[in-house]
Amino acid sequence: MAHKRMETPMFDTTMKTAAEATLAQMKQAIQGFATAPGPFQVPPAVQEFAAHGALTAKAHFADAEAAARKATAGAETLATSLAGAGADLARTAVEGTIANATMTIDAVQHVLAAPTLQEALQRQGDFLKTFGEANLARAQDGLARARDAATDGIKVIQAEAAAYTAGFKAA
Repeated sequence: MAHKRMETPMFDTTMKTAAEATLAQMKQAIQGFATAPGPFQVPPAVQEFAAHGALTAKAHFADAEAAARKATAGAETLATSLAGAGADLARTAVEGTIANATMTIDAVQHVLAAPTLQEALQRQGDFLKTFGEANLARAQDGLARARDAATDGIKVIQAEAAAYTAGFKAA
């Protein structure tokens, strides 16, 4: 079934204006740091500490991911027995959450590896843009899927109701 865009031109304009304002502020901040005397060096001990923290977070996240996948599998079984479409929406939500967490942890490592503060700010800005675009696309897809699932569910209910009322008419 083809997905139709749900947002309006006003929504598009508002999102574009907000994004442009945010990018302008980020550019201004980066330009301010560019005029700072000399590059800002992150001490190696701080980099090591942050990198170790990111690796520890990834390890703990793997455990949480396994638990979330197990819980999702249970929810999928229940949802499938009730409607079927709920499982797809739950799976998509968990996958989006996992993608966001992974993207964030990787971005922290990438920003911390920057040789200067200016580069770190640039990398953080790039991450925020990519993160926002990915989540906007996931939200649009999720809304389209939910709409389609609701439409299909209503059609099933209407068909069942029609069959039920036809039994009364025949009697």
